[in-house]
Amino acid sequence: MSSLTKSQKEKGLIILAVVFLLVLGAYSYFMVYAPAKEARLQAEQTLSSERDVLIALQTQLKELPEGEKISTSELQQKVSIEPLSETLILQIEQAELLSDTLITNIEMLEEPVTLPVPVEGLENMQQVKTTVTFETPNYKGITAFIKEIEAMDRILVIDSIDFTSNDEVTAVETEKEPVEVTVSFAAYFRPDLIALVDTLPKVDAPPPAKKVNPLPQNDGTALAEEEAVVAPEDATDVDVKVEVNVEDGESAAADGQ
Repeated sequence: MSSLTKSQKEKGLIILAVVFLLVLGAYSYFMVYAPAKEARLQAEQTLSSERDVLIALQTQLKELPEGEKISTSELQQKVSIEPLSETLILQIEQAELLSDTLITNIEMLEEPVTLPVPVEGLENMQQVKTTVTFETPNYKGITAFIKEIEAMDRILVIDSIDFTSNDEVTAVETEKEPVEVTVSFAAYFRPDLIALVDTLPKVDAPPPAKKVNPLPQNDGTALAEEEAVVAPEDATDVDVKVEVNVEDGESAAADGQ
């Protein structure tokens, strides 16, 4: 077997160097560049959402007439100093009623707002991440539910809306299954403003029903008790006794003869 020439060795080294560079480039792209790019996109989306919140607050301040006093209770309708998760749940249930949908699950998570770039005035901002899963018979229910959520006084940022469409109906007898929808949004609060605790909005919850057992009592026992009417205590049996004096009747007949 003849030994390799000098030019063949150089070509072999060049080929190995090219392969090494290709492998190194692929590794750098998939292990370094791609994750960094994805992290940057997520940071830009987060920054965009928080910028929208800030722009909304600034717009509301600009629309107020000069010299008008701002009520802190009204401002807390937008951004409160507490999570007010109960209020959110009541408003979500109201949206369910008005949109003719059926909520199957509600998840809430309190967490601080993380910004890639610090923004003045939002250092202590926290959020209530809410995920609502509901069912609706058609697309109209989805839009109606979203409109009711967006109509809330509180500032909300909708992160995502996920739903799957039903299969095409090919027969008249086929029952149309409801569409399952998942909506994720965030509401914000400032727990550091403890001086405003006296103007915290009150939860407008319905009064308690004061039931010992919340389940409906439709087992028929009450009706059976009503039908089992007990007779009055003073109702006694009456014995009627009839006495016939036969002797007196016979003597009266004899006298008549």
